[in-house]
Amino acid sequence: MEKTIIVKNVIGTTFSCQDAILLRSELTSNNLENDVVLDFNGIKSVPTTFFYNLFSELLYINNRKYLLEHVKVKNLSNIEDYNKVIRGTTLVS
Repeated sequence: MEKTIIVKNVIGTTFSCQDAILLRSELTSNNLENDVVLDFNGIKSVPTTFFYNLFSELLYINNRKYLLEHVKVKNLSNIEDYNKVIRGTTLVS
């Protein structure tokens, strides 16, 4: 079963990197037993530091492959910043 989290409904459209903690709480409320889709509709840009705050603890507890399989994103304008954190790589253009 897949759960969709509308990010702006949890943290609004104007947020700080510390707000990732609120989103992480919502994300882990189902213990990632089910797939989760983070919908960034209505949010223009999300900094890399936000994704680091959101996923660093989850990457420590789980592995990257697990998160890639169970956490999806959509309507994200800057997917490269998400990939830098979740995949653990630096993308060179």
